[in-house]
Amino acid sequence: MPRFLSRRGFLITGAALGGTALVAAVGGVGYLATVDVDGLDGFVDGDRAVLNAFLTIQGDGRVVIQVPRTEMGQGIHTGLAMVVAEELDLPFDDRISVAFPTEPLPAYANWFNVLQQRPEEASGPAVWVGRRVLGLLGFIATGASASTMALWHPMRVAGAAARQMLLAAGSARLGVPAAQLTTADGFVRHEASGHSLSYGELAREAALLPPPDDPVLKPAADWRLIGKSQRRVDLPAKVRGEPVFGMDVVLPDMLHASIRHAPVFGARVSRIANEAEVRAQPGVKDVAVIDGRQVAVVADSWWQAEQAASLLDIAWTQTEAAGVTSAEMSARLKTALRSAEPYENINEGDVEAAIAGSTSPMIDATYEVPFLTHACMEPMNATVLVRQDGSVEAWVPSQSPLGVRTGIGRGTGWAGLEPTSITCNITMNGGAFGRRSDLDVTAQAAFLAARHRGRPVKVIWSREEDIGRGLYRSHAAARLQATLGPDGLPVAYDALVAAQSIIHSVAGRNLPFNPGPDGDSLSVEGLDKLHYAIPNRRVRSQNVPSHMPIGFWRSNGFSFNTFFTESFVDECALAAGADPLAYRRTLLRDSPRHLAVLNRAAELAGWGRPMAQGRGRGIAVEECYRSVIAQVAEVTVAEDGEITVDRVFCAIDVGMVINPDAVIAQMEGGIIFGVTTALMSAITLDGGAVTESNFHDFPMQRMANAPAVEVAIVDSGLPPGGAGEPGIVPVAAAIANAIHAATGRRIRALPLAVTETVGERRTRTVLRSAAT
Repeated sequence: MPRFLSRRGFLITGAALGGTALVAAVGGVGYLATVDVDGLDGFVDGDRAVLNAFLTIQGDGRVVIQVPRTEMGQGIHTGLAMVVAEELDLPFDDRISVAFPTEPLPAYANWFNVLQQRPEEASGPAVWVGRRVLGLLGFIATGASASTMALWHPMRVAGAAARQMLLAAGSARLGVPAAQLTTADGFVRHEASGHSLSYGELAREAALLPPPDDPVLKPAADWRLIGKSQRRVDLPAKVRGEPVFGMDVVLPDMLHASIRHAPVFGARVSRIANEAEVRAQPGVKDVAVIDGRQVAVVADSWWQAEQAASLLDIAWTQTEAAGVTSAEMSARLKTALRSAEPYENINEGDVEAAIAGSTSPMIDATYEVPFLTHACMEPMNATVLVRQDGSVEAWVPSQSPLGVRTGIGRGTGWAGLEPTSITCNITMNGGAFGRRSDLDVTAQAAFLAARHRGRPVKVIWSREEDIGRGLYRSHAAARLQATLGPDGLPVAYDALVAAQSIIHSVAGRNLPFNPGPDGDSLSVEGLDKLHYAIPNRRVRSQNVPSHMPIGFWRSNGFSFNTFFTESFVDECALAAGADPLAYRRTLLRDSPRHLAVLNRAAELAGWGRPMAQGRGRGIAVEECYRSVIAQVAEVTVAEDGEITVDRVFCAIDVGMVINPDAVIAQMEGGIIFGVTTALMSAITLDGGAVTESNFHDFPMQRMANAPAVEVAIVDSGLPPGGAGEPGIVPVAAAIANAIHAATGRRIRALPLAVTETVGERRTRTVLRSAAT
């Protein structure tokens, strides 16, 4: 029976994160030792031979690979399937398909994200306990660009173990030692006799054999697939329109729901003035208040539900945030930058003494970014069926089946129901960026499904609800200071960031415990610049709370801190009279990996070639998600201020690359995402409410004026790093630095431009009039 996370389960997870007495919390070492974190025991189920938790072989030789991470367009289903196929000696063709498992087996748990230990390197009692506790809880989640880092080794082991089991089955069938057998193209072969048996023929026998404890992995020299671009396993079906996204789910006798949230976060439903009128609308089956905070209309079709919901006359309670504006939030950030006692995250050397003893002018700059929403192309949705026996099944484009199960528990709890079992189907999803890791939409669907037992209920948020009532990346501001030595390089670097704590906000909504807002590592990531040779460095942070719900966002703190810091490095270079590239090269003298990536990006861009008037070139480099990335942006700024990002050159060292084409695609997509947020994205507040509502006032980068992108992969020989988020990270700083090179204007706030509509269809981006 699938497990879902209870309050006790969350507390155990908290113990795992906090390093308390885990063994006592879950019943002792002996009990933990029964938790199967490898999942390599096979079995036969009809025509299916399940060789281990990750691999099933059908009688006709087709192979289904279980990948317990959500496919969000990043290509992980392809890359991880390649790893299994490599070890299994299986051609990467139509015989391979990928599925997201519905059972939350401990082997699928994403302990890497919590323990920060690579599976191939993990050892010690803390890892042993943490793996088993997180496996027991079914902690399965997709995020932090960690899917390949966390699973590439377990998937290799699964493929290698299955191959050895197939060889053993072939040995028994042919009556020859396994050492005399080879595998190739999905067959076990005995070269001496010319006999061969397909994997499909041997799979049932192989599944009943004991799995090897330590299967031999292929040496890299023998790899045929890893490191070579392969077709996406999901692409042919997508071309045919076959994959089921969350919004595509269609079930018999299904109901549909549209949601209305309070315009100001924190307000509650006071009354619905016209409930009888709304209930009388065509197709409407129900009008329900959810947890006192939202109103749902349930109807035979979503359009009927949405049309009826648009008629709702809801009175909301007043909150203290009802008068809050963006200007006020900006002022709070600036006040926080003067905090007398911020949290000290890093302190190396003696910053204050270095500053006090310097005779050089201090470089001092303040930067700021606004709130942002995720704006996934597929709006938030979830479909839940509560059967008469209390069993629950859900279809959700989520980043975490654990989150889905917890959301179901919350929503059915609001309805006074305790599920007897939960089956979680993770569908394809149209963009996530951290947004689909929350519980909200699943809980809403579960509550409504509990009111309509026996009929599945699909909840879809409208685009207006998604943008105006969703989750957000924090606003943030930073004050950066540096003192330069006689050589123009920083001898002291002091950074203070003011932002709303991501962890505190997420935990406050989703967990029964909260670690508190101080010292949130996600707020300061990208601020430390440890790869730069700076003898004295201090990083501090100050939480700035608001009524806005903050969630995980694509690259989190890197999305603003790298803009702050890499813009600041350019300002230091300018003060030193140095070329920005040469300045960074000197700062990276002790970081050869970073220097190699920086140099490759500069080489791609032809750094140093003269630019025409009104054109500029900017550079930025960052280490994030165990990868190193550098980008050069080329921009054109017209006399009237219209800005065009012409080209972006990107070099990345992502460690060992499984599917190069996927890495390049992630860089291209991340760069376009980053250009959008750098130039035009902002969530603004008036009267406590979000003013943006759809893509006309929260615009996206269009294909017509998207920059050309060129990507180079730098090979360091290290294990795999993350590729899903790094592409976004340096973009804003590279563009801001390019704008300065083109115009002499230093813009220290995002977005760098405003969007204007020209005629009926064309839009353009024009530089902000206010530059500091």
